[in-house]
Amino acid sequence: MVWLRESAYNAVLVEAIKAMPRETGGVLIGYWGNLYEAVVTDVIGPGSLAVHKRHSFVPDNTHHVREIEKAYLKSDRTETYLGDWHTHPKSGAYLSERDQSTLLKIANYKEARLTKPLMMVLGTKPFGIEAWINAYASSGKRETKKCTLKIYQA
Repeated sequence: MVWLRESAYNAVLVEAIKAMPRETGGVLIGYWGNLYEAVVTDVIGPGSLAVHKRHSFVPDNTHHVREIEKAYLKSDRTETYLGDWHTHPKSGAYLSERDQSTLLKIANYKEARLTKPLMMVLGTKPFGIEAWINAYASSGKRETKKCTLKIYQA
């Protein structure tokens, strides 16, 4: 289960509208409430040096690292990087092969310190938002699974 704060959801919508018809994205900030529930409290946008194209998006990583650190310190070290989000303009909210590959790279990137990274995708045609997690299955292999996504007010 992924809980998405309404203000974070609204921030994703604003970024999506600003970038249309190109992709945009950023990072998810929050915490794990328990083993099975992630709470996304905020999102960080693409950054000023991000590259937005019709079918791809390259984030401003320097911006993300700086903003993740700020969020971590501001929350008294309780909220941190949970994964990435991006848009699929004029397409649905699905996990492409490239998205799956990116999610696995995040999972294997030791500096991210994420055993269960999330990826959230906002699609505009049809309109919808979905989330996935990459985690170890009982077999010991990594799997990507779709999550239930709920928007909450804070």
